[in-house]
Amino acid sequence: MIQPITDNTLDPKYMAVIISSIIAVLGWLFSSYINTRAFRRAETSKLKDKIASLTEAFFDTLEEKMKSRTLKESELDDFISGKISIIELHLNHLERKIRINLINPSQLSKIRSEPYDYLTASNGDYKNSLTELKFSTLEMIEESYTSWYFRNENLITNLLNKTKKPAN
Repeated sequence: MIQPITDNTLDPKYMAVIISSIIAVLGWLFSSYINTRAFRRAETSKLKDKIASLTEAFFDTLEEKMKSRTLKESELDDFISGKISIIELHLNHLERKIRINLINPSQLSKIRSEPYDYLTASNGDYKNSLTELKFSTLEMIEESYTSWYFRNENLITNLLNKTKKPAN
């Protein structure tokens, strides 16, 4: 027969239950953190890709419209306003949700104004300038995303390194 413990110490069975419960909760917390972080990165990547594809489609369609040379300024204004507004909507959503700005306001201003200069240019050499504007915008999107991604990665690495104690 097992004798009951009469002193104030805990039974080893209860200690094992308490320790395993604490370990399980810590494991769930860590797993939840990793899952949330992966979800956030995947969502950011998906939104970044959508913004990049909308931007690329905007420039491709703009180039097609500029080829016709019968494009009126009012038609160009309607096209640019509509498409850039949709891109800005996605950019604002990403900014509010994750605090990342993929295209800065000066680049958006440039995208809004420069096509009018190409429309009135007499030499018809708009294609190279439009392509340069397109690629500089897409490069800005990728650089901003990469900067955000590695800034978050370095933050986690720095936090983990601070918790480690140096071996002596």
